[in-house]
Amino acid sequence: MVKNARWIFALLLALAVVSCSKPPPQPAPSTIVLLVRHAEKASDAEDSPLTEAGTQRSQALVRVADAAGVSAIYTTQFKRNRDTAQPLSERLKIAVTESPIKDIQNPGDYAKTLAREITEKHAGQTVLVVGHSNTIPLMLEALTGQPAPADHAEYSDLFIVTVPPSGPARLIKAQYGTGGPK
Repeated sequence: MVKNARWIFALLLALAVVSCSKPPPQPAPSTIVLLVRHAEKASDAEDSPLTEAGTQRSQALVRVADAAGVSAIYTTQFKRNRDTAQPLSERLKIAVTESPIKDIQNPGDYAKTLAREITEKHAGQTVLVVGHSNTIPLMLEALTGQPAPADHAEYSDLFIVTVPPSGPARLIKAQYGTGGPK
């Protein structure tokens, strides 16, 4: 009986040592979504290019997002959005994923679909989304579950959404580049 007790004690001691040597499981990383409006556009034409100020802002975006660990970039089908993302895409050597808005007048489904794609396909990664004054608040709401801030139309706004694997998302509003017209 004493031999069995010693054997059981030795087994329990070995199991305790093994269980203590394993590090605790690490929580899954949060998904970070950087949301910006396209930079300043040259006209009200549907597919307007950027102005010189817009080109400068796209360079400012590189300076802000270069070290953020961006692993995916999404834009709509419009030239101003692609041109806003292009300098960062080139710097990071990441292709831009074009996610067209099918119904410009009602972009709500677009925002929900894109938010779901990002959180599923890029879980734990950092993603840049270049949107529009009417899609940014909808994306913020889709990602956070909360109404978007009222002042969402500035070209210089940078919204940083942290989406943890569980629990509520967090939103930080920052600025990048120099101020400019809406």
